[in-house]
Amino acid sequence: MRSRLFLAASLLVFLLPSSALALEGIGPRVTVSGTVEGFLITPKQAFDQVGGEVVIKAVNGQLVTVIMDKDSIIISEGKLSRRKQMSPANITAGMDVRVRGWRIDSKSLTASLFVILNVQLNPALSANGILQSIENDKIKVLSQNGQVSEYFITNETEVTVNYILRSVDGMTFIGKQVLLTLNPRNNLQIRNLTITGKK
Repeated sequence: MRSRLFLAASLLVFLLPSSALALEGIGPRVTVSGTVEGFLITPKQAFDQVGGEVVIKAVNGQLVTVIMDKDSIIISEGKLSRRKQMSPANITAGMDVRVRGWRIDSKSLTASLFVILNVQLNPALSANGILQSIENDKIKVLSQNGQVSEYFITNETEVTVNYILRSVDGMTFIGKQVLLTLNPRNNLQIRNLTITGKK
């Protein structure tokens, strides 16, 4: 009897790769949580902002490959209190992520939803403060610790004005509170700039 149990357990371990345990779910829909170990993206994928391969070290220590395609949605969660859609170029090593998608095999999946969890902990992804000046493609922001930092607006920057203009004072952005989502490959460049109107 013991030999049969040992044989069954041995076959189960042999037939079920340890990396399969990283993919939560028994059907084709699976979820994996962990830390980004690496990211491969071609120049064309970077230009198109579509596609790429992410290697994630799952919470159980296994490596899982996540395939990004045109249907993959990438969002961040954090102190900005709302979800913002991002591009594959926003993904870098060290990020804590949770991915939902479709199983390819025991160690890979195609992502349908890719969530970056630690935006508030990653200075390469977010910043906030009071807008001090706007000069061509450069802005200066005063942070809560009293430090003034310079950031650059590029052709990829999305600007949102998130308040109602109630007076002439509202028409100037100087002195207004701003929330920034930065390019993790160059944390001086702004991906999203939200002007909230609060001082």
